[in-house]
Amino acid sequence: MSSDTEVLSIAEAADVLGVKQSTVYAYISRGLLKRHRLPRDRRSWLSRSDVEGFGQRKGTRTLLREEEPATTEVGRIDEDRLLYREHDAVELARTASYEQVAELLWGQAGAAFARELEPELVAAIHRLQDTMPAGSLPLDRLKVTATLLGARDSFRYDLSVQSVLSAARTLAPAFVESLPRPGESCEPDRSIAERLWGRLTAEPATPDRIAVLSAALVLLADHGLGPSTRAVREAAATAADPYSAVLAGMSVASGLLLGGGSSLAVQAWLGDIGTPDAVSRVLEQRLLRGDRLSGFGQPRYRRADPRAATLLEMLAATPADPERLAIVEAATDLVRRRRSLEPNVEFALGALCFVHGMTEGAGEAVFVIARTAGWVAHALETYSVQ
Repeated sequence: MSSDTEVLSIAEAADVLGVKQSTVYAYISRGLLKRHRLPRDRRSWLSRSDVEGFGQRKGTRTLLREEEPATTEVGRIDEDRLLYREHDAVELARTASYEQVAELLWGQAGAAFARELEPELVAAIHRLQDTMPAGSLPLDRLKVTATLLGARDSFRYDLSVQSVLSAARTLAPAFVESLPRPGESCEPDRSIAERLWGRLTAEPATPDRIAVLSAALVLLADHGLGPSTRAVREAAATAADPYSAVLAGMSVASGLLLGGGSSLAVQAWLGDIGTPDAVSRVLEQRLLRGDRLSGFGQPRYRRADPRAATLLEMLAATPADPERLAIVEAATDLVRRRRSLEPNVEFALGALCFVHGMTEGAGEAVFVIARTAGWVAHALETYSVQ
């Protein structure tokens, strides 16, 4: 940007366009407006001419569905508490199963969806997965399964509540069935968390370990109107079927700066640390290379991310390699002292994968399976206003 170009702050641009600041950020994230940085200034700035020209384009507000509310009844953050339909997510993580929380998010509180799949569908999933390269990441496997489910569902374009719920209750069990099994097998009528554990690690399942994984699924089930959820709502707003809407969310969530992608990076850099004494040296080397230190800070909370605090507390109390637990604690303490940053849920998820020797990309699988519940809830909410 040239020195004589007049610039606007985000707040000023919002005033010019007559929208909220969050909407300006949405325009930037979609590539409709370009942000600029000024020397020694970390704030975002926009060219006045770009903003005014954008505001004059015919139909801009309609195309971007400015009419859609910036709030949702599915999930919200209130004074550092994450609420699912006004229920505290941390409390739910300790008291409810993923299946029960999914039904709560879908407006069906008190229910828990059936867990078994039809044998014909299981066979089709296995045939499809057999065609995948052996080294495929879990998220790649989930994406192709979502496509298969849509192709097999003759009611995929029926957007009534009951039809969408029928599709939704198939997603998580089918996603679990899509993953290779490095660990113990589990009966198909067990919980999603129990069945998923043996798909992620060869370590034996124990009640405490299953409880941590179940808590992770619950705490990741929704996070309000984040990037992947906005993608789902955009797809649903065009009457895309629920499988396609979920695929939209999966595509955004696959970015390394979001959700499971960030946990993948955390698992990787924790894996570079051989002993607790090496934490400082390894992090110094990463910073020297200019690598991003994933897993810390969450701007949507004023203090600590309550999801991370809960998962890390539960993780520390489960049977696990004590040296790996010590590495996680040492890394957390060092970043907290030097950067005044608290771990976020992506760090906690990556730490869970690291401590229990889970397969590469396991965090992405946990994130997507968990967030499918929230994505479907937002799709249902969007369908209801069409």
